[in-house]
Amino acid sequence: MPQVTRLRLAVTAAAALVVGLVPAVSPASASPAAGTNPGQVTQITTDSDIPWGLAFLPDGSALISERDTFQIVHVTANGQKTVVGKVPNAAGTGGEGGLLGIAVAPTFAADHWLYVMHTSPSDNRIVRFQYVNGALSGEQVLLAGIARNQFHNGGRLAFGPDGKLYATTGDAQNGGNAQNLNSLNGKVLRLNPDGSVPADNPFAGKYVWSYGHRNVQGLAWDSQGRLWESELGDSTQDEVNLIVKGGNYGWPTCEGTHNHDGSCNNPNFIAPKRTFTPTGANSPSGLAIVGDVLFMSELTGLQVLRMPISGSSLPSQQTFFHGTYGRMRTIAPAPDGSLWMTTTNGDKNNTPGRLNNLILHVALNN
Repeated sequence: MPQVTRLRLAVTAAAALVVGLVPAVSPASASPAAGTNPGQVTQITTDSDIPWGLAFLPDGSALISERDTFQIVHVTANGQKTVVGKVPNAAGTGGEGGLLGIAVAPTFAADHWLYVMHTSPSDNRIVRFQYVNGALSGEQVLLAGIARNQFHNGGRLAFGPDGKLYATTGDAQNGGNAQNLNSLNGKVLRLNPDGSVPADNPFAGKYVWSYGHRNVQGLAWDSQGRLWESELGDSTQDEVNLIVKGGNYGWPTCEGTHNHDGSCNNPNFIAPKRTFTPTGANSPSGLAIVGDVLFMSELTGLQVLRMPISGSSLPSQQTFFHGTYGRMRTIAPAPDGSLWMTTTNGDKNNTPGRLNNLILHVALNN
């Protein structure tokens, strides 16, 4: 149940300044990689809504999806903002639904496809648009029928190194969906760019890539092409998983490594690579990997965790920005080797365009 009271912090004027930050916790076991140490933070611009999804265009500028206005906004590195369109048929849920993930096709220079995941009045769906000359056109619905709910809608979109589109879905507050291969909910889905089912998906004719998930919020690939995922738990453990084709990650029987209604020792369940306890002090959202170091933004945790990948594990973590900016929604690697982050303060009121959030640039130092 979502239904830990979330701490909301006002963003102070100081947060809008350029600041050099050091980690709040610096474990000796952390092994820094070149160009992966967060350094100077610069405010790019502000946003009066929830800047939920973030994707980069070939020129290094970005497109941001605003959850409650249903608008897509173009943002340059120097902070110039332009609304490029409003997604038709988008709808809120009075909770976590609305305009969610956004992804730019790896073939964008040739075909101009922009992919969006959003809640409609009847479901969650994945659509694509042509983005040409700063405007959206030619909407195509690629996948509909993902159950919507007030909470647990998932929503992250990202293209993998295989050229396929990956999408995360929540269980729509029905844990049984996560174990049901005939449901699109509680899953990581994998699509061809045209919306068809890839022939090499693990379950014939199905979009399901992995299952047994509660509410997946982050996706990122490492240098070996492996997919990592961050997932919101219920009240006990949040988790980061290394996703394998056809893998079952145990929800609702297991929350992280915590046993609920059965045994987490079930050999069919894949255990997380790292867990975070309690959920009220963490709540992961975005995920980014740079130089085989994983960065995870947190909502109730009000911070970003830095976790170097060692083999197939995450042996250590460092904490950055704790409480400095409030709730952290999205973190993404920029084409120039830096990170962009978005804040999500006030994200429970579902009132379009009346907030004070930030889009930030984080330099990564050696």
